[in-house]
Amino acid sequence: MRALLTTLIFLLPPGRLKNRLLNALGHDVHPKARVGMCLVRNVDKFELDEGVGIGHFNIFRGLALVRMGRGSLIHQLNWITGCSGHEVGAEDNGYLRQLHMATNSHIVSRHVIDCGGGLVMEDDSWITGVRTTVMSHSFDPVNGGVMLLPVRLESGSIIATCCTVLPGSVIGTDTLVAAGSTIWAKQILNEKSLYGGAPARRLGPLELAAVLKQRNRYVG
Repeated sequence: MRALLTTLIFLLPPGRLKNRLLNALGHDVHPKARVGMCLVRNVDKFELDEGVGIGHFNIFRGLALVRMGRGSLIHQLNWITGCSGHEVGAEDNGYLRQLHMATNSHIVSRHVIDCGGGLVMEDDSWITGVRTTVMSHSFDPVNGGVMLLPVRLESGSIIATCCTVLPGSVIGTDTLVAAGSTIWAKQILNEKSLYGGAPARRLGPLELAAVLKQRNRYVG
């Protein structure tokens, strides 16, 4: 019944009443969070801090936890799922079926985000543009079965449009992944670098402009 009520309430327009109703169901939604009209199925808990924004027409399915820090944003038309984390025999890595977004992190529009193995976005990290696919699970060609590993975006890192990011990868601090790139499973990207290609390789050092971190920043 709680899952059904959560689904129905998420279809309401944004407002403090909507936030209060979600809190009454055991979620933790700040009064100043703005929660758009989204389709939510079988999500155990939302933890949404002050200034969080979730746009309209996102889909959330099969997640244990959606945790969004102060001023973090999910724009519109994203598909965010944790269903792969239900794989039989899956070992708990601490992030199964979880989305963690820290202060002022952003997911823009029309992305496919698999959180079965977990997605962790640190402060000021961005998944920009459109049609990036983040996969935190994949077939394990060595041991068989399914590999479930969290994907991590370190502070200030940016993934550009139309990229593919595979399980266990780490995008280093203030690193930019160029449009159309593919990050291999368990690939670790150096900090303050530009990466591009399929598979992605380091193209050189990069100093991201400080102004990038100020875009759409929540000021309270």
